[in-house]
Amino acid sequence: MANEATLSVEERLYRLLCHLGVDQAHFAGWTAQDWSGLVAKYPQVISSLTLVNSFDRHLPEPVSAKLLVVTGDRGTAAETVRNAMRGVPDVRHVELSDYDMLAWSDVAGERTRELADAMLGFLSRFTAPGAAKPVSLPEGEGDMAGISYRIRGVGPPLVHVHSG
Repeated sequence: MANEATLSVEERLYRLLCHLGVDQAHFAGWTAQDWSGLVAKYPQVISSLTLVNSFDRHLPEPVSAKLLVVTGDRGTAAETVRNAMRGVPDVRHVELSDYDMLAWSDVAGERTRELADAMLGFLSRFTAPGAAKPVSLPEGEGDMAGISYRIRGVGPPLVHVHSG
């Protein structure tokens, strides 16, 4: 078995999902290093993907059809993401008004309600067969494959990936 330190982020995420008995989950991430490897190697585990202030034109079509992009409506980063999304079909985009989302912004803390509304509205579309199934895991915290995790609530799993 490979040493955890030598495993890629996507391999560690996949091992964590297997350890928890989760076949599919909704994912949310910020930078490409948080999610791009998982999309490339294990697209079958992604029920949906929410990207915050990030976008990659080369996402495989099965994933881009399950994609929400959240940006501010101001600033260089928002303009870069908007330009990258041009011509890419099926991408849902939500702009938070009067917001310049910077690399160090705490969008979840600063715009909690708007971000939650955007994500919950988007995730409500994924109730069809093949979407992430609700799971009931005991609340708690742990470490697996070099990833610290925390479980709260019940329902379809949502994984916030942040490698920073």
